Amino acid sequence: MLLENVRVLDFTQYLSGPSATRMLAELGADVIKVEYGPRGDPSRTLPFESGSGSSSYYTQQNRGKRSLCLDLSSEDGCRVARELAANCDLVVENFGPGVLERRSLDWETLRAINPGLIMASISAFGKSGPLSHLQGFDLMGQALSGMMHLTGEADGAPQFTGSPISDCAAGLTLFGAIGHALFHRERTGDGQYIEVTLVDPLFAMHSIAVQGHSATNGEWKQKRSGRQFSIVVPSGTYKGPDGWIVLQVLEPQWSRLCAAMGQESLAVDARFATADARVENAENLLALVEEWMQSFGSDQELLRYLEEWRIPAAPVLSPEEAMRHPHFTERGMVRVVEDPHFGSIEVTGLPIRFGAYDPPEQEPLAPLLGQHNDEVLREVLFLSTEQIRALQENGTLLSES
Repeated sequence: MLLENVRVLDFTQYLSGPSATRMLAELGADVIKVEYGPRGDPSRTLPFESGSGSSSYYTQQNRGKRSLCLDLSSEDGCRVARELAANCDLVVENFGPGVLERRSLDWETLRAINPGLIMASISAFGKSGPLSHLQGFDLMGQALSGMMHLTGEADGAPQFTGSPISDCAAGLTLFGAIGHALFHRERTGDGQYIEVTLVDPLFAMHSIAVQGHSATNGEWKQKRSGRQFSIVVPSGTYKGPDGWIVLQVLEPQWSRLCAAMGQESLAVDARFATADARVENAENLLALVEEWMQSFGSDQELLRYLEEWRIPAAPVLSPEEAMRHPHFTERGMVRVVEDPHFGSIEVTGLPIRFGAYDPPEQEPLAPLLGQHNDEVLREVLFLSTEQIRALQENGTLLSES
Protein backbone atom coordinates (compact mmCIF):
# COMPACT_ATOMS: atom_id res chain seq x y z
CA MET A 1 0.00 0.00 0.00
CA LEU A 2 1.37 3.42 -0.96
CA LEU A 3 0.56 5.08 2.37
CA GLU A 4 1.06 2.14 4.71
CA ASN A 5 2.09 3.26 8.23
CA VAL A 6 0.87 6.83 7.62
CA ARG A 7 -1.53 7.67 10.43
CA VAL A 8 -4.14 10.40 9.85
CA LEU A 9 -6.31 12.14 12.42
CA ASP A 10 -9.35 13.24 10.44
CA PHE A 11 -11.55 15.93 11.97
CA THR A 12 -13.38 16.65 8.71
CA GLN A 13 -17.08 16.39 7.98
CA TYR A 14 -19.55 16.69 5.10
CA LEU A 15 -17.68 16.49 1.76
CA SER A 16 -14.56 18.54 1.00
CA GLY A 17 -12.34 17.16 3.76
CA PRO A 18 -13.77 13.62 3.83
CA SER A 19 -13.26 13.30 0.07
CA ALA A 20 -9.53 13.98 0.56
CA THR A 21 -9.11 11.62 3.50
CA ARG A 22 -11.16 8.97 1.71
CA MET A 23 -8.48 8.86 -1.00
CA LEU A 24 -5.74 8.63 1.63
CA ALA A 25 -7.57 5.67 3.17
CA GLU A 26 -7.90 3.98 -0.22
CA LEU A 27 -4.11 4.22 -0.62
CA GLY A 28 -3.53 2.48 2.69
CA ALA A 29 -3.31 5.27 5.27
CA ASP A 30 -4.76 4.58 8.70
CA VAL A 31 -7.44 7.28 8.84
CA ILE A 32 -8.90 7.80 12.30
CA LYS A 33 -12.11 9.75 11.77
CA VAL A 34 -12.91 11.81 14.86
CA GLU A 35 -16.67 12.29 14.96
CA TYR A 36 -18.31 14.80 17.24
CA GLY A 37 -20.60 13.31 19.81
CA PRO A 38 -23.28 12.47 20.20
CA ARG A 39 -24.39 12.27 16.54
CA GLY A 40 -21.16 12.21 14.58
CA ASP A 41 -20.48 13.62 11.14
CA PRO A 42 -23.60 15.59 10.08
CA SER A 43 -23.39 13.92 6.66
CA ARG A 44 -24.83 10.83 8.34
CA THR A 45 -28.18 12.65 8.16
CA LEU A 46 -27.94 13.67 4.48
CA PRO A 47 -29.71 11.77 1.69
CA PHE A 48 -30.19 8.99 1.59
CA GLU A 49 -30.67 7.98 5.21
CA SER A 50 -30.76 4.36 6.18
CA GLY A 51 -33.04 5.00 9.13
CA SER A 52 -30.46 3.53 11.49
CA GLY A 53 -27.80 6.19 11.94
CA SER A 54 -26.11 6.70 8.61
CA SER A 55 -26.57 7.71 4.97
CA SER A 56 -25.36 6.63 1.57
CA TYR A 57 -23.64 10.05 1.33
CA TYR A 58 -21.60 9.25 4.43
CA THR A 59 -20.79 5.76 3.17
CA GLN A 60 -19.26 6.96 -0.10
CA GLN A 61 -16.90 9.48 1.54
CA ASN A 62 -15.86 7.53 4.63
CA ARG A 63 -15.09 4.00 3.51
CA GLY A 64 -12.00 2.46 5.02
CA LYS A 65 -11.78 4.85 7.97
CA ARG A 66 -11.91 4.07 11.68
CA SER A 67 -14.53 6.00 13.66
CA LEU A 68 -13.71 7.49 17.06
CA CYS A 69 -16.58 9.48 18.56
CA LEU A 70 -15.56 12.16 21.09
CA ASP A 71 -17.35 14.91 22.95
CA LEU A 72 -15.18 17.79 21.73
CA SER A 73 -17.12 20.26 23.85
CA SER A 74 -15.40 18.77 26.91
CA GLU A 75 -11.81 19.27 28.01
CA ASP A 76 -11.34 15.50 28.28
CA GLY A 77 -12.43 15.08 24.67
CA CYS A 78 -10.05 17.78 23.45
CA ARG A 79 -7.22 16.35 25.57
CA VAL A 80 -7.68 12.91 23.98
CA ALA A 81 -7.68 14.55 20.54
CA ARG A 82 -4.43 16.39 21.30
CA GLU A 83 -2.79 13.20 22.53
CA LEU A 84 -3.85 11.42 19.35
CA ALA A 85 -2.42 14.26 17.24
CA ALA A 86 0.90 13.80 19.01
CA ASN A 87 0.98 10.26 17.63
CA CYS A 88 -0.13 10.97 14.06
CA ASP A 89 1.63 11.99 10.87
CA LEU A 90 -1.18 14.16 9.59
CA VAL A 91 -4.16 16.07 10.97
CA VAL A 92 -6.89 17.13 8.54
CA GLU A 93 -9.66 19.55 9.50
CA ASN A 94 -12.40 21.67 8.02
CA PHE A 95 -13.68 23.45 11.13
CA GLY A 96 -15.22 26.90 11.00
CA PRO A 97 -13.29 30.01 12.09
CA GLY A 98 -12.02 29.92 15.70
CA VAL A 99 -13.18 26.38 16.53
CA LEU A 100 -9.70 24.86 16.73
CA GLU A 101 -8.29 27.71 18.77
CA ARG A 102 -11.06 27.44 21.36
CA ARG A 103 -10.22 23.75 21.82
CA SER A 104 -6.42 24.14 21.77
CA LEU A 105 -6.31 21.98 18.65
CA ASP A 106 -4.90 24.70 16.40
CA TRP A 107 -1.67 24.42 14.39
CA GLU A 108 0.52 26.36 16.82
CA THR A 109 -0.53 24.17 19.74
CA LEU A 110 -0.25 20.87 17.88
CA ARG A 111 3.13 21.51 16.25
CA ALA A 112 4.57 22.38 19.66
CA ILE A 113 3.56 18.88 20.72
CA ASN A 114 4.57 17.14 17.46
CA PRO A 115 7.13 19.12 15.35
CA GLY A 116 6.96 16.59 12.50
CA LEU A 117 3.20 16.92 12.19
CA ILE A 118 1.56 17.95 8.93
CA MET A 119 -1.70 19.80 9.39
CA ALA A 120 -4.02 20.21 6.41
CA SER A 121 -6.94 22.59 6.52
CA ILE A 122 -9.93 23.18 4.26
CA SER A 123 -12.08 26.22 4.91
CA ALA A 124 -14.39 28.38 2.87
CA PHE A 125 -12.06 31.35 2.51
CA GLY A 126 -8.85 30.56 4.39
CA LYS A 127 -7.26 31.81 7.60
CA SER A 128 -6.33 35.22 6.19
CA GLY A 129 -7.98 37.85 4.02
CA PRO A 130 -11.13 39.94 4.40
CA LEU A 131 -13.48 36.94 4.16
CA SER A 132 -11.60 34.62 6.52
CA HIS A 133 -14.11 35.14 9.34
CA LEU A 134 -17.01 33.78 7.28
CA GLN A 135 -18.35 30.27 7.07
CA GLY A 136 -19.31 28.90 3.70
CA PHE A 137 -20.27 25.91 1.61
CA ASP A 138 -19.91 24.76 -1.98
CA LEU A 139 -22.19 27.36 -3.57
CA MET A 140 -20.18 30.20 -2.04
CA GLY A 141 -17.07 28.81 -3.72
CA GLN A 142 -18.81 28.56 -7.09
CA ALA A 143 -20.20 32.08 -6.79
CA LEU A 144 -17.14 33.97 -5.55
CA SER A 145 -14.69 32.22 -7.88
CA GLY A 146 -16.42 33.58 -10.98
CA MET A 147 -17.45 30.11 -12.17
CA MET A 148 -21.17 30.72 -11.79
CA HIS A 149 -20.91 33.96 -13.74
CA LEU A 150 -19.72 31.97 -16.76
CA THR A 151 -22.36 29.23 -16.53
CA GLY A 152 -25.83 29.50 -17.97
CA GLU A 153 -27.62 31.23 -20.83
CA ALA A 154 -26.25 34.59 -21.96
CA ASP A 155 -29.45 36.42 -21.01
CA GLY A 156 -30.31 34.21 -18.02
CA ALA A 157 -29.32 33.86 -14.40
CA PRO A 158 -25.88 32.51 -13.39
CA GLN A 159 -26.09 28.75 -12.79
CA PHE A 160 -24.32 26.49 -10.32
CA THR A 161 -23.30 23.02 -11.40
CA GLY A 162 -25.43 20.04 -10.40
CA SER A 163 -22.51 18.46 -8.54
CA PRO A 164 -20.57 20.19 -5.73
CA ILE A 165 -17.45 21.03 -7.73
CA SER A 166 -16.12 23.52 -5.18
CA ASP A 167 -16.08 20.93 -2.40
CA CYS A 168 -14.64 18.26 -4.66
CA ALA A 169 -11.97 20.51 -6.20
CA ALA A 170 -10.85 21.50 -2.71
CA GLY A 171 -10.67 17.84 -1.64
CA LEU A 172 -8.63 16.83 -4.69
CA THR A 173 -6.31 19.81 -4.27
CA LEU A 174 -5.74 19.02 -0.60
CA PHE A 175 -5.09 15.36 -1.41
CA GLY A 176 -2.35 16.37 -3.84
CA ALA A 177 -0.84 18.89 -1.43
CA ILE A 178 -0.67 16.30 1.35
CA GLY A 179 1.42 14.00 -0.84
CA HIS A 180 3.94 16.79 -1.45
CA ALA A 181 4.06 17.68 2.24
CA LEU A 182 4.74 14.03 3.13
CA PHE A 183 7.54 13.97 0.52
CA HIS A 184 9.02 17.17 1.97
CA ARG A 185 8.95 15.70 5.46
CA GLU A 186 10.58 12.50 4.20
CA ARG A 187 13.52 14.59 2.95
CA THR A 188 13.76 17.12 5.80
CA GLY A 189 11.89 15.72 8.79
CA ASP A 190 9.86 18.92 8.99
CA GLY A 191 6.11 19.09 9.27
CA GLN A 192 4.12 22.02 7.93
CA TYR A 193 0.72 23.64 7.65
CA ILE A 194 -1.31 23.31 4.42
CA GLU A 195 -4.33 25.43 3.59
CA VAL A 196 -6.87 24.98 0.81
CA THR A 197 -10.09 26.94 0.41
CA LEU A 198 -13.35 26.23 -1.37
CA VAL A 199 -12.91 29.25 -3.63
CA ASP A 200 -9.21 29.25 -4.63
CA PRO A 201 -9.10 25.98 -6.64
CA LEU A 202 -12.07 27.07 -8.77
CA PHE A 203 -10.58 30.52 -9.31
CA ALA A 204 -7.33 28.85 -10.42
CA MET A 205 -9.28 26.85 -13.04
CA HIS A 206 -10.04 29.91 -15.16
CA SER A 207 -8.27 29.15 -18.42
CA ILE A 208 -8.57 32.59 -20.00
CA ALA A 209 -11.01 34.75 -18.03
CA VAL A 210 -8.31 36.24 -15.80
CA GLN A 211 -5.31 36.57 -18.07
CA GLY A 212 -7.42 37.41 -21.14
CA HIS A 213 -9.00 40.35 -19.34
CA SER A 214 -5.57 41.52 -18.18
CA ALA A 215 -3.87 41.04 -21.56
CA THR A 216 -6.48 43.22 -23.29
CA ASN A 217 -6.21 45.95 -20.64
CA GLY A 218 -9.74 45.17 -19.52
CA GLU A 219 -11.35 45.42 -22.97
CA TRP A 220 -12.38 41.74 -23.08
CA LYS A 221 -14.53 39.98 -20.49
CA GLN A 222 -15.61 36.36 -20.67
CA LYS A 223 -19.38 36.07 -20.40
CA ARG A 224 -22.03 33.40 -20.17
CA SER A 225 -22.64 31.87 -23.58
CA GLY A 226 -25.21 29.15 -23.02
CA ARG A 227 -24.42 25.95 -24.84
CA GLN A 228 -21.66 27.39 -27.00
CA PHE A 229 -18.10 27.81 -25.73
CA SER A 230 -17.81 31.55 -26.22
CA ILE A 231 -14.17 31.77 -27.29
CA VAL A 232 -13.74 28.54 -29.33
CA VAL A 233 -16.58 28.04 -31.82
CA PRO A 234 -18.08 25.59 -32.82
CA SER A 235 -17.25 23.90 -29.50
CA GLY A 236 -20.41 23.35 -27.53
CA THR A 237 -23.53 21.29 -26.92
CA TYR A 238 -25.68 20.12 -29.82
CA LYS A 239 -28.99 18.30 -30.14
CA GLY A 240 -28.25 15.06 -31.94
CA PRO A 241 -30.68 12.56 -33.44
CA ASP A 242 -31.54 11.16 -29.99
CA GLY A 243 -29.97 13.23 -27.24
CA TRP A 244 -27.33 15.86 -26.54
CA ILE A 245 -23.77 15.63 -27.86
CA VAL A 246 -20.76 17.86 -27.19
CA LEU A 247 -18.13 18.78 -29.75
CA GLN A 248 -14.82 20.45 -28.98
CA VAL A 249 -13.51 21.76 -32.26
CA LEU A 250 -10.31 23.81 -32.01
CA GLU A 251 -8.41 25.32 -34.91
CA PRO A 252 -6.70 22.03 -35.95
CA GLN A 253 -10.09 20.26 -36.12
CA TRP A 254 -12.07 22.99 -37.90
CA SER A 255 -11.20 22.13 -41.51
CA ARG A 256 -11.60 18.44 -40.70
CA LEU A 257 -15.13 19.02 -39.41
CA CYS A 258 -15.98 20.91 -42.58
CA ALA A 259 -14.73 17.97 -44.64
CA ALA A 260 -16.65 15.50 -42.46
CA MET A 261 -19.80 17.54 -43.06
CA GLY A 262 -19.16 17.48 -46.82
CA GLN A 263 -19.03 21.28 -46.72
CA GLU A 264 -15.35 22.08 -47.31
CA SER A 265 -16.34 25.55 -48.49
CA LEU A 266 -17.20 26.52 -44.89
CA ALA A 267 -13.49 26.43 -44.05
CA VAL A 268 -12.87 29.37 -46.39
CA ASP A 269 -16.22 31.09 -46.00
CA ALA A 270 -15.56 34.62 -44.74
CA ARG A 271 -18.11 34.11 -41.95
CA PHE A 272 -16.22 31.14 -40.52
CA ALA A 273 -12.68 31.13 -41.92
CA THR A 274 -11.02 32.53 -38.81
CA ALA A 275 -11.51 31.88 -35.09
CA ASP A 276 -12.74 35.44 -34.55
CA ALA A 277 -15.19 35.15 -37.43
CA ARG A 278 -16.60 31.92 -36.03
CA VAL A 279 -17.15 33.59 -32.66
CA GLU A 280 -18.83 36.54 -34.38
CA ASN A 281 -21.15 34.22 -36.32
CA ALA A 282 -21.53 31.52 -33.66
CA GLU A 283 -25.34 31.35 -33.82
CA ASN A 284 -25.38 30.71 -37.56
CA LEU A 285 -22.63 28.13 -37.32
CA LEU A 286 -24.37 26.29 -34.46
CA ALA A 287 -27.51 25.98 -36.60
CA LEU A 288 -25.53 24.62 -39.57
CA VAL A 289 -23.64 22.04 -37.53
CA GLU A 290 -26.71 20.95 -35.57
CA GLU A 291 -28.79 20.50 -38.70
CA TRP A 292 -26.07 18.29 -40.17
CA MET A 293 -25.75 16.25 -36.96
CA GLN A 294 -29.49 15.58 -36.89
CA SER A 295 -29.34 14.09 -40.37
CA PHE A 296 -27.89 10.88 -38.92
CA GLY A 297 -30.09 7.96 -37.92
CA SER A 298 -28.93 7.82 -34.32
CA ASP A 299 -26.47 9.33 -31.85
CA GLN A 300 -24.33 6.20 -32.03
CA GLU A 301 -24.11 6.41 -35.81
CA LEU A 302 -23.10 10.07 -35.57
CA LEU A 303 -20.51 9.43 -32.85
CA ARG A 304 -18.93 6.60 -34.86
CA TYR A 305 -18.70 8.89 -37.89
CA LEU A 306 -17.11 11.69 -35.84
CA GLU A 307 -14.63 9.20 -34.40
CA GLU A 308 -13.62 8.13 -37.92
CA TRP A 309 -12.87 11.78 -38.73
CA ARG A 310 -11.06 12.29 -35.40
CA ILE A 311 -13.46 14.98 -34.25
CA PRO A 312 -13.55 15.13 -30.41
CA ALA A 313 -17.13 14.36 -29.37
CA ALA A 314 -19.04 12.69 -26.56
CA PRO A 315 -22.64 12.01 -25.59
CA VAL A 316 -24.03 13.93 -22.63
CA LEU A 317 -24.73 11.15 -20.14
CA SER A 318 -26.87 11.26 -17.04
CA PRO A 319 -25.12 10.01 -13.88
CA GLU A 320 -27.20 6.84 -14.16
CA GLU A 321 -26.02 6.28 -17.73
CA ALA A 322 -22.42 6.99 -16.76
CA MET A 323 -22.64 4.37 -13.98
CA ARG A 324 -23.34 1.74 -16.64
CA HIS A 325 -20.88 2.98 -19.24
CA PRO A 326 -18.07 0.46 -19.94
CA HIS A 327 -15.44 3.16 -19.54
CA PHE A 328 -16.34 3.68 -15.88
CA THR A 329 -17.15 0.09 -15.02
CA GLU A 330 -14.02 -1.40 -16.60
CA ARG A 331 -11.73 1.21 -15.01
CA GLY A 332 -13.12 0.59 -11.53
CA MET A 333 -14.80 3.96 -11.22
CA VAL A 334 -18.02 2.28 -10.09
CA ARG A 335 -17.52 0.20 -6.95
CA VAL A 336 -19.97 -2.09 -5.18
CA VAL A 337 -19.64 -2.06 -1.40
CA GLU A 338 -21.43 -3.97 1.32
CA ASP A 339 -22.72 -1.38 3.75
CA PRO A 340 -23.86 -2.31 7.28
CA HIS A 341 -26.92 -0.08 6.85
CA PHE A 342 -27.81 -0.39 3.16
CA GLY A 343 -26.48 -3.75 2.04
CA SER A 344 -24.97 -3.61 -1.46
CA ILE A 345 -24.66 -0.09 -2.84
CA GLU A 346 -22.65 1.44 -5.68
CA VAL A 347 -20.19 4.27 -5.03
CA THR A 348 -17.59 6.13 -7.05
CA GLY A 349 -14.02 4.84 -7.23
CA LEU A 350 -10.56 6.37 -6.91
CA PRO A 351 -9.97 8.80 -9.83
CA ILE A 352 -6.21 8.11 -9.95
CA ARG A 353 -4.23 5.07 -11.04
CA PHE A 354 -0.83 4.11 -9.67
CA GLY A 355 1.45 1.53 -11.25
CA ALA A 356 2.62 0.39 -7.81
CA TYR A 357 -0.85 0.08 -6.30
CA ASP A 358 -3.90 -2.03 -6.98
CA PRO A 359 -7.25 -1.41 -5.27
CA PRO A 360 -8.08 -4.00 -2.59
CA GLU A 361 -10.10 -6.99 -3.73
CA GLN A 362 -12.53 -6.49 -0.85
CA GLU A 363 -14.02 -3.02 -0.75
CA PRO A 364 -13.57 -1.29 2.65
CA LEU A 365 -16.66 -0.41 4.66
CA ALA A 366 -17.78 2.86 6.19
CA PRO A 367 -17.61 2.66 10.00
CA LEU A 368 -20.43 2.69 12.49
CA LEU A 369 -20.36 5.73 14.77
CA GLY A 370 -17.65 5.18 17.39
CA GLN A 371 -17.03 1.65 16.12
CA HIS A 372 -13.29 1.84 16.74
CA ASN A 373 -13.22 3.75 20.04
CA ASP A 374 -11.58 1.00 22.08
CA GLU A 375 -9.33 -0.18 19.26
CA VAL A 376 -7.87 3.25 18.51
CA LEU A 377 -7.31 4.27 22.11
CA ARG A 378 -5.61 0.99 23.00
CA GLU A 379 -3.44 0.99 19.88
CA VAL A 380 -2.45 4.65 19.67
CA LEU A 381 -2.57 5.88 23.28
CA PHE A 382 -2.11 2.52 25.04
CA LEU A 383 -5.07 3.18 27.34
CA SER A 384 -6.21 0.43 29.64
CA THR A 385 -9.69 -1.05 29.82
CA GLU A 386 -10.32 0.94 32.98
CA GLN A 387 -9.22 4.23 31.40
CA ILE A 388 -11.44 3.67 28.38
CA ARG A 389 -14.38 2.75 30.59
CA ALA A 390 -13.90 5.97 32.56
CA LEU A 391 -14.05 8.01 29.35
CA GLN A 392 -17.24 6.20 28.40
CA GLU A 393 -18.83 6.79 31.76
CA ASN A 394 -18.10 10.51 31.84
CA GLY A 395 -19.47 10.96 28.31
CA THR A 396 -16.18 11.74 26.58
CA LEU A 397 -16.43 8.63 24.40
CA LEU A 398 -19.66 7.89 22.54
CA SER A 399 -20.79 5.26 20.08
CA GLU A 400 -23.76 4.11 18.01
CA SER A 401 -26.24 2.39 20.27
